[in-house]
Amino acid sequence: MHIRFLAIVALLFVSLRASAQEKPVNSLYTGDIDGKIPVTLFLQATPHPCKPEDQYQGIYTYNKQLDRSKWLLLSIDYNDKGQFIMVESGVSGVLILQKTGEGFSGTWISPDGKTLRKVSLWKKEIPKDKEEFYLDALDHTNYRYNDC
Repeated sequence: MHIRFLAIVALLFVSLRASAQEKPVNSLYTGDIDGKIPVTLFLQATPHPCKPEDQYQGIYTYNKQLDRSKWLLLSIDYNDKGQFIMVESGVSGVLILQKTGEGFSGTWISPDGKTLRKVSLWKKEIPKDKEEFYLDALDHTNYRYNDC
């Protein structure tokens, strides 16, 4: 009877821990390209279903556009050194970024590889009243690029 109780408690603990890990982590970054073009980046990290790592989906926009139709969808890959590559859908540009303590720094590269621009992004707190806006923009942008 005692063993059964311990087994139930252990299963409950594992179940609660697994469901806590399933919650996405949303992050907001603002910054600029070449110190001139304002940029806003929204990332969502979720645990990978098969690997002990996160998977990311993200969107970003130039000039602080709040119109959700102006956001660009990013295909994101990264390594354990905090190096990220983010490809704009339609291959209209590529971000090669290094995660820093404050955000990201790196380079934006044009599709033809001839134009390189410096990127600086800083992590910002997502205002509680704006989180739904960013989640809606992520959903809308995913739908816009991936709907059949």
